[in-house]
Amino acid sequence: MRIVAVLILLLTTLSLHSQSVAISYIAKFDSLAIEVLNVYGIPASLVLGLALQESAAGTSKICLAKHNHFGLKGRVKSSITKSGYTTSFLLFETDEECYLYFGEMISKRKYYMKLKDNMNYLKWLKAMKTAGYATSSKWISHVDKMIKRYDLTRFDLLPDSLPPQINCDTIVSKPK
Repeated sequence: MRIVAVLILLLTTLSLHSQSVAISYIAKFDSLAIEVLNVYGIPASLVLGLALQESAAGTSKICLAKHNHFGLKGRVKSSITKSGYTTSFLLFETDEECYLYFGEMISKRKYYMKLKDNMNYLKWLKAMKTAGYATSSKWISHVDKMIKRYDLTRFDLLPDSLPPQINCDTIVSKPK
């Protein structure tokens, strides 16, 4: 009985730790996802959900060593293969460079013009999967769960849909 209780406590602790890592990741990178939304019209929820999934909330080796939050690969010259090229994970100088490269890369895909400024992240996921972005049959459901678990759609406001800014100079406080 004690072993079961210890295992439950251990699993609960691990779950809470991974959630706090994900929450910290979101707080650190939400502004970059919003920047991708504003520049490219790609839902910030999709960008953050993908980055969380692909980088293990910023803890994967590729993310830590190469600032590669999306598992992005590129062709590299190689004398080993017949074609003279092999694929390798891309290296970015900064996290911002990776996020903006991701937005630029997606903006060059066939499905982009149909989905630009569409905040339905599931349509984006299905189009990306169909285009070969991911091969796992569970990829869409994994990213979808990530987006729902952390309520990432709260970041999907286009600049046009934001409420007008309040001019602080016009606010008059009430006398007490």
